[in-house]
Amino acid sequence: MQPAADKAPAARVSWPVLLGFGQLAIPLAFASLPIAIFVTRFYAQDLQIGIADVGFILLVARFADIIVDPIIGFVSDRLKLPFGRRRSWVLLGAPVFALGVYMLFLPPESLASATEDARRMYLLTWIAVFYLGWTMITIAYGAWGAELSEDYNERSRITGVREVFTLLGLGIAGAIPVIVGVPKEVCVDGAVTIATAGTGGYWNIMQVMGITIIALVPVALGLLYLTTPEPPVREMKHLSFLKGARIAATNMPFVRLFFITAGVRMGSRAVEGLLTFYLVSVAMFTEQQASTAILALLVPAIVFAPFWIWAGKAWTKHRALAIALLIGTLTFCFLLLLRDAGYIANLAAFVVLGSVFSAPFTLGQSMAADVIDLDSLKSRQPRAGLLISFFQLAVKGGDAVGVGVSLMFVGWLGFVAQKCAINTPEAIDALAYVYVLFPIVLWLPAIILLWNFPITPAVQKRIRDLIDRRIRIEQKVRARRQA
Repeated sequence: MQPAADKAPAARVSWPVLLGFGQLAIPLAFASLPIAIFVTRFYAQDLQIGIADVGFILLVARFADIIVDPIIGFVSDRLKLPFGRRRSWVLLGAPVFALGVYMLFLPPESLASATEDARRMYLLTWIAVFYLGWTMITIAYGAWGAELSEDYNERSRITGVREVFTLLGLGIAGAIPVIVGVPKEVCVDGAVTIATAGTGGYWNIMQVMGITIIALVPVALGLLYLTTPEPPVREMKHLSFLKGARIAATNMPFVRLFFITAGVRMGSRAVEGLLTFYLVSVAMFTEQQASTAILALLVPAIVFAPFWIWAGKAWTKHRALAIALLIGTLTFCFLLLLRDAGYIANLAAFVVLGSVFSAPFTLGQSMAADVIDLDSLKSRQPRAGLLISFFQLAVKGGDAVGVGVSLMFVGWLGFVAQKCAINTPEAIDALAYVYVLFPIVLWLPAIILLWNFPITPAVQKRIRDLIDRRIRIEQKVRARRQA
């Protein structure tokens, strides 16, 4: 007969904790969208760095994190700090993150007249600082979220609320170019001759975004610390880093989800990095129309986030995510047919893409928490920080390859991003094909891997029951020894 504790319903996380925990995602998301969409365009167009060079710099900066991430994750699991295992790393990462945002989004005006090598080095240095602070915060934040509940469906609720805040941050970031205005410039003989300064420009847009992010960070940290406790460490068996990595490598659902995450992120980041270039050069949007198209992508993502939370419970997380990616893949298949169809038709396609955009955010992180349970069962150690850091490698590796390689491809194929550049039809076609094929090629394998993912609600419950039973036995043994 099962002990009564095994049958007790999982405790729900209270709404004050959910909201206090989730709202930190707003400044993090606020920063992530400009990095993917506007930083690439700003440094390639306004600061005249070649688009292939921008892609290479982003690739190098992201891959540098491959060494840093597991170290931070491993140390955050084991090191006892005054404010807690997770809280302390969020606090330590915040000033590094803010410094990176300030230097990256508000570069000195003198940078525009510096040598191209100096501009490249500036971008590489400060995006590396930005990513270091981002890593310190997000690994601890992700592990903290994974530890807030042990229940399969409650985790979807936690990640769902957090990702609604993520999408809200993305939506605010997407609205800033519409509010501030984008440059209206006339090119004559390959040079800008008229610009309506009253509408602002990418310099102004970047400054407003940077100042807003920096202002939001301390507010979000204060709310997080006031509302969200750290769950106690229930068990701890010390393992070396290498032995722990070997255990993770034999956790096949973890390996499977690692490659799913990498593929989804590669396709998504390629789409985001090339988005404004595609809209303006292929779909022939004006700069202002391109800004509204970004909102058309983000607003449906916010609206449909609760639906994907429901779908994860009704259909299982892995099936719901596979269906979302399939809808996105089919939409990209039709996108090339719409390139000459005009503004409304293309905008409608981006609304469809936006409706599935939130699924990886809401469901992927929740699936990661379930996989971490299986690791805890095998390793007998709560290693959410280390496992989240490994997933961050998939995220960052996917981001690096997606945005970096896609930008380098279009640069090598002849597309020029600088102001007033005249691109050949072949270069524009290359941009269109790279933009569409990246997500199709990378998402199809992810859909196949997702469809029969082994950790179902029943399997996850059995894993948690085994962990809880083992903890109770170990606690009894320790009590007897102390007696």
